[in-house]
Amino acid sequence: MKWHEVSISTKEENEEQFSIFLNTIAKGVSIEHSVDILKAKTEDFDEKFRLNPKDYPDSDIRILVYFDETYNIDEQLDKIKKFIEETPLAEKEEIEINTGIIDEMDWENEWKKYFHNFKVGRNFLIVPSWEYADVEIADSDKVIKIDPGMAFGTGDHATTSMCLTFLEDVINPADKVIDVGTGSGILSIGAYLLGARDIKATDIDELSLQVSKENFALNDCGEDIAVMPADLLKDETESYDVIVANILAHIIDDMIDDAYKLLNNDGRFIASGIIVEKRDDIIEHMKQAGFSITDVLEEEGWVAISALKVA
Repeated sequence: MKWHEVSISTKEENEEQFSIFLNTIAKGVSIEHSVDILKAKTEDFDEKFRLNPKDYPDSDIRILVYFDETYNIDEQLDKIKKFIEETPLAEKEEIEINTGIIDEMDWENEWKKYFHNFKVGRNFLIVPSWEYADVEIADSDKVIKIDPGMAFGTGDHATTSMCLTFLEDVINPADKVIDVGTGSGILSIGAYLLGARDIKATDIDELSLQVSKENFALNDCGEDIAVMPADLLKDETESYDVIVANILAHIIDDMIDDAYKLLNNDGRFIASGIIVEKRDDIIEHMKQAGFSITDVLEEEGWVAISALKVA
């Protein structure tokens, strides 16, 4: 399959508005920050980021959005241009849009150039499937083998790594877990490696469900993880001990009340994908719903929250 790639270069302050809008019309959205912004936000920058300088955007951010070949790309571009025209954005006149075609094989080759093994949290070791045979693994490592394909979620983004850190703190083997918006399935695999055996992974995107199934098989945990399409928690009827969601702030906000209803007493809601500016609003909504906030992590301008349903 071939994919249309739309690249939008703009100011960092426009990131949230673009992310919210583009996630309503596209299969996937990726944000690339300039080297100056990353260096200002990231400790151990040289160890965490392996791209060459030419691969960083010249603008503050470059937003990459993908449409499969079944989409009419001209219609999608018209939607983006209309959004830009109608939305108050910083330095609108400097926004630049470029398009291109990517073959899935080219996508896979790009991953192999830039995605390498790395540690997350205390014991997780994220390993690309094509590197696994050559990686030295310690006895304490909990290895997650990942082949991202066209889904997002490799663990190197702050939102995912903070979720994995929280999972290390809360998962018990008897827990019933749901991973909402599973993407590549990395958080479900993390829960499995921490001992959980009753796990459900959901996503609204069929491609993510396909990729997550492949990654579950790669990690020998497919039999313990149920994979199914779902729109957040709207039609969910089961109760859970842990609900984890790494999405976007406005989507997390829509889930809070449902998460509280579906959690067992002393259950945990782990939410990530929240920009710093939305942290207080999300925390306030969680408290209003009845949650007790047990921990908040912040990294590279992103926030993850661990909330407890008090009995």
